Amino acid sequence: MSSPRRPSGDVDYSIGPLLRVAGRRSSTAFSAALAPLGIEGRHFGVLLQLSRRGPLSQRQLTESTGSDKSTMVRTIDDLQDRGLVIRRPAVGDRRAYAVDLTDAGRDLFARAEQVAVRVNGKLLAHLDPAERDQLRGLLRKFAQPPSDA
Repeated sequence: MSSPRRPSGDVDYSIGPLLRVAGRRSSTAFSAALAPLGIEGRHFGVLLQLSRRGPLSQRQLTESTGSDKSTMVRTIDDLQDRGLVIRRPAVGDRRAYAVDLTDAGRDLFARAEQVAVRVNGKLLAHLDPAERDQLRGLLRKFAQPPSDA
């Protein structure tokens, strides 16, 4: 019985595993730092989008955060139960609701944003400024699908 064929040494398929490890490291650090505020990364993502873009529909939040519909409903429900967001009828669409930050949501987001800056600094501390910029730039480029896709 022959052993399975191994790929040649010049084949590189490490991007997926590397991104997974990097994502887990980042997510673990960020989750631990957000815990004292009573929110998770998924909550931060919604608060971030609402802070930057203003009121958004649930569909827009789902698309902009890369979430799925059921997770987004649960996330918005969590935030609304804590008084951090409010749902209002969307202007021009009676079937949709716009989600917006409350004053408490803006205050919490300001604190969470400070946490994000601190965690980001710790995660990137071993890279010099040029490497940090390069990493951010490459990840942004990687995250965007090619225009011909």
